[in-house]
Amino acid sequence: MIVFTGDTGPNEALAELAKGADLLVAGTEEFKVRMQQMINDGRWQSMTPDERTGIQRQAAQAHMEPEAVGKMATRASVKTVVLTHLGRYPDYTPLAEEVKKHFSGQVLIAKDLMEF
Repeated sequence: MIVFTGDTGPNEALAELAKGADLLVAGTEEFKVRMQQMINDGRWQSMTPDERTGIQRQAAQAHMEPEAVGKMATRASVKTVVLTHLGRYPDYTPLAEEVKKHFSGQVLIAKDLMEF
């Protein structure tokens, strides 16, 4: 069985859906990295407090931090995790390493045209 998370935050319904999956394809993002990029290019400073709060809420509800992916994969007894939705990162290895701190199965980083 293959389970795709799409844009979602961590939730028990998703963990239940993924229970026993052979492959969990999980979108992930670290908000602190996204925020630092916005600070570096000046977008964060130009936002109102409400805009900043909205972005933080969207990040929590629409993306799972790597730690949450690992914990959910463990609870669901998933065999393999494939990390996706990774466009903001020059190197995805730290995201996979963070998942591995909470999940003992295989963790792969998605690449175009991967086959399983």
